[in-house]
Amino acid sequence: MLFPIFTDVTSQYNKKPSLFLYQNCDELKEAFKNLTTPRDVAKILDVPYNKLTYHISTLPESERYKDFLIPKKSGKSRSISAPCTPLKILQRKLSQVLYSVYEPKSSVHGFVTNRSILTNAKRHVHKRYVLNIDLKDFFHSIHFGRVQGIFMKPPYSLPKEVAVVLAKICCYSGRLPQGAPTSPIVSNMICARMDSELRKLTTEFKCTSYTRYADDITFSTTLSNFPVELAYQEESEDDNSSQLILGERLSSIIQSNGFAINENKIRLQHKSQHQEVTGITVNQFPNVKRSFVREISSMLHVWDRFGLESAEQRFRDKAAENLEKSGYKLPPFQEIPSFKEVLRGKINFLRMVRGKDNSIYLTYSKWFYELSRKEYLKDD
Repeated sequence: MLFPIFTDVTSQYNKKPSLFLYQNCDELKEAFKNLTTPRDVAKILDVPYNKLTYHISTLPESERYKDFLIPKKSGKSRSISAPCTPLKILQRKLSQVLYSVYEPKSSVHGFVTNRSILTNAKRHVHKRYVLNIDLKDFFHSIHFGRVQGIFMKPPYSLPKEVAVVLAKICCYSGRLPQGAPTSPIVSNMICARMDSELRKLTTEFKCTSYTRYADDITFSTTLSNFPVELAYQEESEDDNSSQLILGERLSSIIQSNGFAINENKIRLQHKSQHQEVTGITVNQFPNVKRSFVREISSMLHVWDRFGLESAEQRFRDKAAENLEKSGYKLPPFQEIPSFKEVLRGKINFLRMVRGKDNSIYLTYSKWFYELSRKEYLKDD
């Protein structure tokens, strides 16, 4: 089935073809506050009302998204739901509106402008204890009713019929899909109350920091003993082992806000151990694992010794082997990324974490440039 493209449709209404909105944040914020009917939603998103209702109500739900799985490091798979092009355009425009009205708390680092996994990790550098908590099925645990409710409650206080339309744009199969442009900002809006409650808990028990990056929650402290009200080790009488138990109030806050804790991903790390936050080492300063640096070095050596074509083939063979082991099959529209782009991404990540003046980054960056230049001259 062919889907109508909004840029073609809007041109019939003498509107400028665009995939985004041209109003500034203040204008979008004011327009959002004044939404009173579903037609106002169509107006703020710059789309004819009949096209809006078609793509969120009339079109069968099975034709609005493409579902596929991607492998996780654990060997399991993650469900991704990619919206069709017209719906994706709607969601991108709506996310632009929502970012203009959402005011992120200082503890939130995921899906926020000028914040990242690095700014998140920096809040927990050089601490005596670091507690990591992972929320289970983060996006999928946010159902339609919660999304509708967040728009109806303060500080947004929109009419129910408006909130229903907004929730229909954001949700798929009655929940927030992982893969939709609106899901990140909506999840932050949903978590606002939980973030406030957890930050107050942090202050009450004198923890130094609390941050959240999407479904990753982190507490850290310089106290000589980690507050037992947040987490403690429970000794087993059978085999002398211990189990990390979250404090009742901490667990209650998370669960009362509609989230479940992934019990397999709770870690309390002392400064004598490897402390990691959102993939970044934080013991003394933000850093990457040694294995990550060795991987970059190995990829550069393979390219230097055997050439880019051979390195690319080895990389793809290894990727295909890993995919086969996981039982995952790439969908038709997804490809294995190229060796060179993956290597470039790893070097750029090293730069982000260690800084542009880091000697190892400079060495690898220069090496990458020289190998790229040789390839260019060879093909010229």
